[in-house]
Amino acid sequence: MSVTHMGGAGTAADAATRVRWTRIAPTLLVIWIISMFDKANMSIVQNNTDFLKDFALEGKQAEIGFLTGAMFLAYGFFAPFWGWSVVKIGARKTAAISLIVWALACFWSAISTTYQELVWSRAFLGFGEAALYPYTVALVASWFALKERGRATSFWWIGTMIGPMVMGLVVTWLVINFGWRGQFNAMAVLALVLPLPMIWILVRDTPSQHAGANAAEGGLVVAGALEKNEDAPGRLLDLTLPWWKNTRFWLVTIAMSSNAIFYWGWSIWLPTYLRTARGFSFAISGYLTFVIYGFAMVTILIVGHYSDKIFRRAPLACAGWIGAAVFVMASAFAPGQLWSVVFSICALCCLQVGISCAEMLIHSVVSQKDMGASQGWRAFCTLMTGALSPVLIGKILDATGNNYISAFAVLAAAVVISAACMIKLIREGY
Repeated sequence: MSVTHMGGAGTAADAATRVRWTRIAPTLLVIWIISMFDKANMSIVQNNTDFLKDFALEGKQAEIGFLTGAMFLAYGFFAPFWGWSVVKIGARKTAAISLIVWALACFWSAISTTYQELVWSRAFLGFGEAALYPYTVALVASWFALKERGRATSFWWIGTMIGPMVMGLVVTWLVINFGWRGQFNAMAVLALVLPLPMIWILVRDTPSQHAGANAAEGGLVVAGALEKNEDAPGRLLDLTLPWWKNTRFWLVTIAMSSNAIFYWGWSIWLPTYLRTARGFSFAISGYLTFVIYGFAMVTILIVGHYSDKIFRRAPLACAGWIGAAVFVMASAFAPGQLWSVVFSICALCCLQVGISCAEMLIHSVVSQKDMGASQGWRAFCTLMTGALSPVLIGKILDATGNNYISAFAVLAAAVVISAACMIKLIREGY
């Protein structure tokens, strides 16, 4: 019996095309890598003496932290708007608009002459990048069967590690050779010449809209939907219940929000910690970021593959977050430079076990039809919480005379909360 290809005629015997792996997943990966350049570059820039002098920020840790905090406040505040946009105009158009916005924000940062103007430019960047979670999760739900979403999620989620990893090398090199303003201009151009053409040329909202995808590939998504997987933890999900009344969704959201306190407080201040508390030079502290995030990237790929096989993510997430709390404190108390770096690597690897499994859990606790809207509000909660972290850490450092033990203790407590949120889901078999 013949069937119709989504990109032409064919037969039922036709193998499913792999557009989801060759075009959708790589595009999302590139977008997330570039987005992390733009979000995390401030961790390098804020250690540049010319930048600090231009804005009179020497020794003002709280004000430095707010440059990232302002971005995340806008990121979180506007995420529900972009979730609405995904529902109304689709993920592809939403992604294209957001990329243009964040490129303009980087150009604005490059020409800023006052601290207040720089803060507003970073907030505008947050507005543009707030679309990331809603359209990414919506595309994964539209293109991948449930049992593929662990690997699919790990594919784009490693961008959150590759970005900071490569950013440590690239941004350090750009700042040294072209100054901090030249670095922001380079980030703007990069957003326009790489991810924007990819999203417009390679991506469509669903397999049925893509000329390269056949009916068999679209059928995999339908057959692999949450409600059709009897062995999935999601069988417990009441698909008639609105997402905002879904207790499991809110447990995952709280866990991810607490994780954001750790991740953004730790990652933004990591180069400064390595430079001021551990005695590494500006260049070396930036390059060490490459090594630390490299190990975390490998961890994400392993977890994505393994979690799809066992279909259990909550226990892995819980164990990862507990490990992150232990190792971040070990890093603070480590007697020398080497052990501090080793424990920092272990902390970030454990953290990525926790958060990557939580990202995968989203697909078992929320139905496909609710992905766009629910992830807008999930990002609102996560990013509004994470926005406070760089500022909080800055204030703790100011109040304690740069005592990183106190600061890291706050981060450890945050991921203990994340781990506790997994207890109910572990009992239910997630």
